[in-house]
Amino acid sequence: MDEEDLALIHALQLRPRAAWTALAPVLGSSPTALAQRWQRLRAAGLAWVTAYPVHGALSGDAVVALVEVDCLPGSVDEVAARVERMPRVHNLEHAAQGRDLLLTVSAGTFGELSALLLDELRHIPGVATVRSHLGARMHIEGSQWQLDALDRGQREAILRSGKRERVRPDEPVYLRSRVFEPLVTALAYDGRATAAELAERLHRPASTVRRQLAALLGSGVLRLRCEIAQLHTRWPMHAVWWCRLPISALPETVARLREDPRIRLCMSVTGSASLVVNAWTADLADLLSLQDVLERLLPAGGIVDGSVILRTSKRVGWLMHPDGRCTGEVIPLPGPPS
Repeated sequence: MDEEDLALIHALQLRPRAAWTALAPVLGSSPTALAQRWQRLRAAGLAWVTAYPVHGALSGDAVVALVEVDCLPGSVDEVAARVERMPRVHNLEHAAQGRDLLLTVSAGTFGELSALLLDELRHIPGVATVRSHLGARMHIEGSQWQLDALDRGQREAILRSGKRERVRPDEPVYLRSRVFEPLVTALAYDGRATAAELAERLHRPASTVRRQLAALLGSGVLRLRCEIAQLHTRWPMHAVWWCRLPISALPETVARLREDPRIRLCMSVTGSASLVVNAWTADLADLLSLQDVLERLLPAGGIVDGSVILRTSKRVGWLMHPDGRCTGEVIPLPGPPS
């Protein structure tokens, strides 16, 4: 990807559904050229816009978990192939040490999450052990991670142009209703799809879909996210650390981590580790540099464990090629109960 590709992706990270006419002046291009560039990137699996329900974990409820899975000898591939088809598995990652697979899973209620962890994952053939870390609070989420391709003025111009489009719906939106569930599924596959495209796909009148789409996007119950093929960026290394620190030190630590552009996820969890930090780095030296930052921020012995991610097979519902590009197939994440 060249710099113009990265600038376009950065713009869509800020405003995933921005009109090409709104982005063209900021990016110094034409709407037609931007549309063609995006089509090329999406067709190659290098970048894509998806949508997924905002679960309670983003506001503090324990409905998300990080799950470490150890497999019986020779069964990792079979387990991974089965797990990646499960709708409640957001992410599936192959780790270098300490565990075979690392999953991010979610459920609409705590009971559903318990059933997933106790009754489903543990009974998959080839699974040896399962260790779960329940998410207590999400501090930094992957949709907040951005490239560094735009300057401050460009970023502010793009954000300003989006403020005029935000409208709150008059009625509550329930993602599992017959009205909205098909629309959410279609947006998971293409978060930039227009009302006309969605209407054709769903066999509904365009005027109806346009109204429903406006209500859905304005409700705040759906998160739009522009993703990028990691191995084709300047940050191909992926690592995760399990950390322990006093609750009193959490606000300052999170505030410091927010300032580091390498951090993609920071979440308070239950267990011997109280905080999980996930990051993309430029190389192994950069990874060690970030670990040094963590060691300085945390009390002595604050890093409980760490692991380098060798491969990501699924990210936010999208299945991935070994080289980091998306396959074009997405398993939509289920919404919370209505």
